[in-house]
Amino acid sequence: MERELENLEKALAEHASAQIQHERAREALELARATALLSGTITGKNAEEREAQARTSLAEQYEAVRTAQEALVWARVRLELARERLSVAKIKQGAQAPLEVV
Repeated sequence: MERELENLEKALAEHASAQIQHERAREALELARATALLSGTITGKNAEEREAQARTSLAEQYEAVRTAQEALVWARVRLELARERLSVAKIKQGAQAPLEVV
């Protein structure tokens, strides 16, 4: 069960790191969008045009957010797997423990 605990700790750390990276990528995109709007790089007449311009002119930032989101999803999967493996290990350990007669 010690290995499962170590794996859970590692998965928790990876998940936290993925969350931080995702948040940083989102913040960078928001800043780039605001800068582009203020500088006149994004000038569409309506929200749809502005969104289209943003997606083309800030493609790198959008890709960074998408990549970070994907990494976060996989980190969540690994975290859930680690939790489930720990639960199974606890059950197995409990099943192997001798019954206590009172």
